[in-house]
Amino acid sequence: LWMFFVLHDFDSDGSDIDIEFKGFESESEDEDDFVPVDPLDRAQKWELLDTEGEEEDDFRGLQVDWRTGNYEPRKTKTFSRIPGVKQPILLDASPLDVFSRIFTDQLWDTLLTETNRYAEQVRAQIPTTSKWTPVSKTEMKTFLGLCLCFGILKLPARRDYWRQTKWLYQTNVPRAMSRDRFDMIWRYLHLEDNLDPALDKSDKLWKIRRFMDLLLHQFQALYEVNGFVSVDESMVKYKGRLAFRQDLPVKPVKWGIKVWVMAESNTGYVNNFQVYTGAIAGKTETGLAYRIVSDLAKPYFGSNLCVYMDNFYTSVKLLVDLQVKGVQACGTVRAGRKDLPKNKELTKKAGLNKHRFNVAQQDDLTFCVWQDTKTVMVLSNFHDPTANGSVKRRTGGQRQIDVRVPACLADYQQHMKGVDLLDQMVAYYRIRHRSTKWWRRLFFYLFSVAGYNAFVAARSVGGPGWRYRRSGYKDWLEDLSQELIVPVTARSAPCVLPTAPTGASADHDLAQINIKRKTCRECSLKHSGTDMRPGSTLMGCKQCNVPLHRECFMYHVGRETSSTSGLSHGLEL
Repeated sequence: LWMFFVLHDFDSDGSDIDIEFKGFESESEDEDDFVPVDPLDRAQKWELLDTEGEEEDDFRGLQVDWRTGNYEPRKTKTFSRIPGVKQPILLDASPLDVFSRIFTDQLWDTLLTETNRYAEQVRAQIPTTSKWTPVSKTEMKTFLGLCLCFGILKLPARRDYWRQTKWLYQTNVPRAMSRDRFDMIWRYLHLEDNLDPALDKSDKLWKIRRFMDLLLHQFQALYEVNGFVSVDESMVKYKGRLAFRQDLPVKPVKWGIKVWVMAESNTGYVNNFQVYTGAIAGKTETGLAYRIVSDLAKPYFGSNLCVYMDNFYTSVKLLVDLQVKGVQACGTVRAGRKDLPKNKELTKKAGLNKHRFNVAQQDDLTFCVWQDTKTVMVLSNFHDPTANGSVKRRTGGQRQIDVRVPACLADYQQHMKGVDLLDQMVAYYRIRHRSTKWWRRLFFYLFSVAGYNAFVAARSVGGPGWRYRRSGYKDWLEDLSQELIVPVTARSAPCVLPTAPTGASADHDLAQINIKRKTCRECSLKHSGTDMRPGSTLMGCKQCNVPLHRECFMYHVGRETSSTSGLSHGLEL
């Protein structure tokens, strides 16, 4: 009986209350007649029901009245923080200078300490004849710089970067680090001491938790978002056995680790993230979606941040609570959510013509139903119900037209793209790696995100004359990897095969320089580490005094020409 009376909203004399539909373009009440409502008083109308449900917000509040006319005017509040970089960055700062603001010495030291510690622990338990020397910071930077390069220049297998038997695979990678040394660092790469008794191993992310916390702190310390962010999920590919691996057959990434991300709407800068590891033991919550958005927005409580989200997260309960905590929110909403309007004209059964919409308001909440190819429902806690915007749609002839829509829907389409932009840029140059260790997948994902965040921060201060304004993220990433890489071995291989000496290479001259035959330098480099014996010759480069076969001379010229054109500063692929 109680549910019957609530749903039918009877008045005191038992008669049904007739709701008069007054249209969607009615004028607002006069400002003098408008009485503001204290958000804290309004929030007391909602009763919190703890539940362990993770897919739906099971909040059961009071049935609220949504009005379709006599709207109260609403105005978006200004973001209270100053957007942009928080630390001084020079206009001509190099990519490594900016990246170092995120990937600080503390992070490099953590990598070095734990990698060397893990190598000692493993080699003490499993005796091996292979030689090992502790990794230096220069080597670690070179190692990760090469990993960035592998994401830009993609070859079928990792070992192909060191192959010299095929002209197609001849790169400068061997000049930066030998294959065996790279494999050794890859084997022992580590972020945490497995034997530390102080570690909380009940935390499913203990192998990478400290690194994530340090990196997230630097994300938030370097750059402030512009006040508009989107919340969405990002997937890290992983098919191995893992308790919190997500299987999503209908998604582009079908298996992997789910990361909840909050990113700036127009740039994709990540200012907060959270790795999903399943339900939290011993903790009741209003719902998974409610917890995610609340946790990600927590650093911005009271700042009037505008958060945009899709229908997985949006609910009446969430938006009311965020409004009380000083966070503005807007998102598409599922028709089955609690406390949405029950009027037929505000549901999927409204029968609206294409590109028509209806709007309703309840206190600070604005709700709209718009008919596109499918029915779209949007809920907001800060948009004016009388404000309109426009979106672009294609007609039957594929011609774009501007379609009038409520302002909340137009803003949603404009700002709900931050995480998608991030995923797009990271996927272009994803660091290629095969590993059965799940935390390494997450580590390289976060390393790529750090690189992109540094790019966004550098672009924000670069101005119109910034040298990467036209070339974009790819060139910036190439220069970052080149600055990270410092050649650490003398073992190298031919770079490219030039057709003829040109420019500075014309000074090299092939002539007989020896009385006795000597080993060809290029053959020695080519066959190093193999059973093949390099040949000898009387000929060589007259300028460099290097013994060379006639057929090897062009390789030598190519190497010397490349080294004088800038390879001394790093690596070019």
